[in-house]
Amino acid sequence: MAALIEGYEYDIFISYRQKDNKYDGWVANFVSNLKKELESTFKQDVSIYFDLNHNDGLLSSYDVDKSIEGKLKSLIFIPILSHTYCDTQSYAWRNEFCAFNKLSQKDNFGRSIKIYNGNVVSRILPLQIHHLDKSELQLIQEETGSLPRTIDFIYEEPGVNRPLLTTDNKNENVNKTDYRNQINKLANIIKDILVSLIFHSSNSLNNIIIPANEHCTTCIIDNEQVSTKSIAVLPFTNLSKDPEQEYFGEGIAEEIINSLVHIQDLKVAGHMSSLQFKGIETNFREVGSKLGVCNVLVGSVRIYSKKLRVTAQLISMEDGFNLWSEKYDRNMDDIFNIQDEIALAITEKLKVTLFEENQERVSRNYTQNHEAYELFLKGKFYTNKRGAYIPTGSQYFQKAIDIDHSFALAHAGLADSNSLIASYGLVPPRQVMNEIKLAAETAIQLDPTMCEPYCSLGYYYTCFERNWKKAKAYFLKSLDLNPNYAQGHYWYGWNYLAWIEGNFEEAEKHGKIAIDLEPLSSICYAIHSRILHACGKYQEALEVCQKGLELEPNSYLCQLNEGNVYFSMQQYDQSVTSFEAALKISHRHHFALNGMIWVQAKLGRLDEAKNLMAEIMEKAKTEYVGYTFTAISAAYMNDLDFAFECLERAFEDLDPIIVTLKNESWFPPNITSDIRFQKLVNRINQENFIYS
Repeated sequence: MAALIEGYEYDIFISYRQKDNKYDGWVANFVSNLKKELESTFKQDVSIYFDLNHNDGLLSSYDVDKSIEGKLKSLIFIPILSHTYCDTQSYAWRNEFCAFNKLSQKDNFGRSIKIYNGNVVSRILPLQIHHLDKSELQLIQEETGSLPRTIDFIYEEPGVNRPLLTTDNKNENVNKTDYRNQINKLANIIKDILVSLIFHSSNSLNNIIIPANEHCTTCIIDNEQVSTKSIAVLPFTNLSKDPEQEYFGEGIAEEIINSLVHIQDLKVAGHMSSLQFKGIETNFREVGSKLGVCNVLVGSVRIYSKKLRVTAQLISMEDGFNLWSEKYDRNMDDIFNIQDEIALAITEKLKVTLFEENQERVSRNYTQNHEAYELFLKGKFYTNKRGAYIPTGSQYFQKAIDIDHSFALAHAGLADSNSLIASYGLVPPRQVMNEIKLAAETAIQLDPTMCEPYCSLGYYYTCFERNWKKAKAYFLKSLDLNPNYAQGHYWYGWNYLAWIEGNFEEAEKHGKIAIDLEPLSSICYAIHSRILHACGKYQEALEVCQKGLELEPNSYLCQLNEGNVYFSMQQYDQSVTSFEAALKISHRHHFALNGMIWVQAKLGRLDEAKNLMAEIMEKAKTEYVGYTFTAISAAYMNDLDFAFECLERAFEDLDPIIVTLKNESWFPPNITSDIRFQKLVNRINQENFIYS
């Protein structure tokens, strides 16, 4: 039987390894069931090529059989992907999969076509009967330029990973996959492709389909309505052999996010939340559900010598179809143009209206020097890792500035990383405070439309100059420029509204906004828990902390804050457990050491508390130790004179934590009732204390 379109041998070509049919005839049964399903799904007869007895042992060095070459002139190619199929030495891979991939790109239709609802679908429809290894997925990606979007026929339970059978109970399958439903899903996709190919060849649909509603503005994901103008950009997979190139894929994804976030009509999932899906087998519907988006951009990066290959693929979460994909083989200097092309293509596919100013923001390049840009990406990579990695990030930002002093993003990154260095108590604050101000102001001079440097200045004026009026103005300016900047919300809520104004209701609101923007970021949960702790809402603070730890069990901030919350709730044993975890994660950072002193003192274990205090004092000889927390530790040990010595030192050092004296609840009554404490609060407030 001939194909539905003249010039093609078959409608469907089924490609498989004989090994996958030999054991129980799975492939033969699948083909039989697919034929039955197509008969009930599609009004016309569909021809399928399936060689039950083909030779499975030929290596790639053998010539393609001429009869197979003719049969590959088919409309749709269905490879049945297994561990044995993805093998460069197999006949099926080399002479069927790779051969069809090349042939389809040269024929009249191309490998991918636009179907009636506007989606772009590949004519290669992979079935998956085993969960593939990373190397096998990369093999497919390198051949086709994109990650495979498969119809899964996999039965999975603990220790089991085999092809799905018609007799399998879906309730016993981990993924609840039903054989009959998967066959139907595949048949419907085949119908959509064939109908569209017929339309493209004859310009007539012959009443086969009903046109889709082009005005639909929402999609349904897990029974929730989500705007179609929404996207998550996942970290691009590093296909380079060098693990040191890992930063590049993360950096490209973040810069595409930064380009898109300025478009008013488009919801863009935050970078820190998208980052949670790095390095795991991606379930795109799960991404869409967790991040509340209808579309996901995935891609890969390979760097070799001075050459760069970037692939990008935009996938609809509602039906799994490719909206758009592209492969770029360029020189390193072209990375900026690649980012622009990807961002603009996305806006076109999502039908987002670009105003002139948005167009400029999407395609703006901040440097033409690819070496400076690489250093900037490394700076972002290490800063995003937080903790002890932040100073490394700061060094890379400075190196980027040394190469291109007009690189505004690098100045903004330097201001941000140094603010985080001070926030984490990694160096004496006076060592970085001037760099924060200079870098932020330089970034604003170079580009006054960036939100990040205004946020850094908000932090600077809160913690160092203690000029509350300026601090608030800069935070609000940052959020005005970019209401979707999660860090701006949680810094403003915590550092200013909670610490300075004591406006806990407003602070809590901004903490919640940050979580809404970055629902998978443990940092947002950690800071919101700190805000709730300052509000005295300990149970809520604990619940938020624990949600953060579910996302990232090794989150230092969440473990630390959980210890603080348990301590305030007088659940001291649980507090010890949390602080022990924080100590282990942070390699005994002084914040966690002090927290452990508080709880040990409360438990009456003064010898242990003294040993920990001795450890802190020893640390202070070789590294910076913030003295506000040390003062609190001394107070819990009933050494008030030493406590006030430490507070005076913290005041002179400009320790950021010193401004929490008025509105935080971690100071014990024996120190807050001392006249010296109130005098210190007044000194801090009198410097530049002006509410706007």
